[in-house]
Amino acid sequence: MLATLRSRPFSDPDWLFEWKYDGYRCLVRKTGDHVELISRIGNPLNVSFTDIVQAVAAVPGDFVWDTELAIGSGRGSEFGLLQQRAKTISPRNVPAAVRRCPARLYVFDMLANRRDLRGLPLIERKRILRDSFDDTDALSFVSGIIGDGVAVFGLVQTHGFEGMVAKRLASPYVRGRSRDWLKIKWAGYSRKEKE
Repeated sequence: MLATLRSRPFSDPDWLFEWKYDGYRCLVRKTGDHVELISRIGNPLNVSFTDIVQAVAAVPGDFVWDTELAIGSGRGSEFGLLQQRAKTISPRNVPAAVRRCPARLYVFDMLANRRDLRGLPLIERKRILRDSFDDTDALSFVSGIIGDGVAVFGLVQTHGFEGMVAKRLASPYVRGRSRDWLKIKWAGYSRKEKE
């Protein structure tokens, strides 16, 4: 599900507002002991992000998550380091990259947990997701804030996030771009590229 660009923040009690992390959108699928991390454009990420694969493998059950994979958060987001990690595929070099630049998976939606959840309203999918795992050093549940998008956008600016995503609470999860998800970027955001 992709968000439609909107130029200005807004507040509405029927909407949920989340930070927009500067990372890779990633679909996570776990079946038994098998974990798959797939980027939005279809690239497999397991080899480069073994720390995330291990963290997901420790979560009980079978599921499909929609997530954002990042190194750092807010003003600390390091997109350049994330790109370097994604290019590190040698089994000899990956452990050092994991130690030097640990990644974090920001989990914001659950598409399945032994059954298809995409037809449920977002607010119900969030509740099921929240009950499915505990936050760790590598995994963070993205709860969002209901109603006050203008205040959330103020926090986006204060803490240096890329922007925010507004999501209609009643929205099902659909393929493609939707007006039920809106992204509002902060013009003052400066991406940290390679060091």
